[in-house]
Amino acid sequence: NCLERAICSLMEDIFMTNFEIIKNALAPKVKGKEITENSSFKDLGLDSLDLLEIVLDVEGDLGVHFEDDQLIEFKTIKDVLVAVEGMKK
Repeated sequence: NCLERAICSLMEDIFMTNFEIIKNALAPKVKGKEITENSSFKDLGLDSLDLLEIVLDVEGDLGVHFEDDQLIEFKTIKDVLVAVEGMKK
């Protein structure tokens, strides 16, 4: 169905835009490391304070707010992307 394909394409575009926003927020902290949606914050060398700082930036850029208990659950960039997607529905 054409409408379904269009909606899927739009959702993929939004997902990738959100990924780019997160990636740009991470870039200064993880110089030289490859950042993918499956990158874990631990593998990128980020501690909980780094993650909090990045999440605060991302909240403003994406217009969302994460609860403190959600932050504990974020292990990968994809975890954040999925949470953002859930908030935007």
